[in-house]
Amino acid sequence: MKIHRINALLLKYYYITINRVDRLFDIIYWPVLDLFIWGFTALYIQKLSDVNVLSMLMGAVILWVFVWRASQDIAVFVLEDFWSRNLYHLFTSPVRLSEHLVSIIIIGFLRALATFALMWAVGMVFYAFNILDISPLLISFSVLLLTIFGWAIGLFVAAFIFRFGQRIQVMAWSVTFLLSPFACVFYPLSALPEWAARIASVIPATYVFEALRAMINGIPVNQAGLLYSLISSIILFVAMAFFLQQSFIKSKKTGLLAKGA
Repeated sequence: MKIHRINALLLKYYYITINRVDRLFDIIYWPVLDLFIWGFTALYIQKLSDVNVLSMLMGAVILWVFVWRASQDIAVFVLEDFWSRNLYHLFTSPVRLSEHLVSIIIIGFLRALATFALMWAVGMVFYAFNILDISPLLISFSVLLLTIFGWAIGLFVAAFIFRFGQRIQVMAWSVTFLLSPFACVFYPLSALPEWAARIASVIPATYVFEALRAMINGIPVNQAGLLYSLISSIILFVAMAFFLQQSFIKSKKTGLLAKGA
C-alpha cells in the first residue's frame, strides 16, 4: 500500500462528505434525531421508575453510532463508485483494493468520531448526560470493539455488492437494523426469548452493551464476554476481508466491475 494513494482517496471522500447534503445528514441529522427521540423517551420512563434508564438508553444510542457508521460508510462509498461508474476507472489505475478500503475505513471512523462528539455535546446540553462519566476506559474499549465489528459488517455488505452489483444495494442500509434487535442495544440479553438469545449470544456487540448496563447499574462487568467480543470481532473482520477479496476477484472475472449492474 502507498500512503500517497490513500491520502488522495481520503481527499476524494472528504470532498464528497462536505459537498453532499445527504452525507452531512448521516453525520448530523439522523444521529441527533435519534438522540432526541430516545432521550425524551428515557426521561418519560425515568419518571415511572427508579432505574437509570436515561444513561442506559443514551449511552446505547451514542455507542451504536460506531457500528452504524463503520458498516454503512464502507458499503455506501463503494456503492457511490458503482453509481458513478467509477470503480472500473479507479481500479485501472495503480490503486489497490486494500488502499481503497483503508481510505474508506479511515474516513468512516473520522465521520463516526464527529458524530460521537456532536451527540456527546447534545447529551451534555439537553440531558446533562456525559457518557464519559460511566467509565472512560470502558467507553474507549467499547468504541474499539464496535468499530471493528462495524467494519466487518461493512466488508460483508461490500463483498456482496462486488459479487452481485447494485441490485442488492438495500443491504447497505438494512443489515445493521436487522442486527440491532439481537445486539441487545437497548435491553438486556435476559429480555429476549430463548431462540433470540441464542443468536444474540453469538453477536460480539451484545457483550459491549451488556457491559455498559452493568457499569451503569454498579454490577461486575463480564470481562470474558468483552474478551470474546474482541477476539470474535477481529476474526470476523479478517474473514470478511478475505471474502471481499474473493468477491472482488470474481467481479473482475465476470465483468461486473466494469458494468456495475
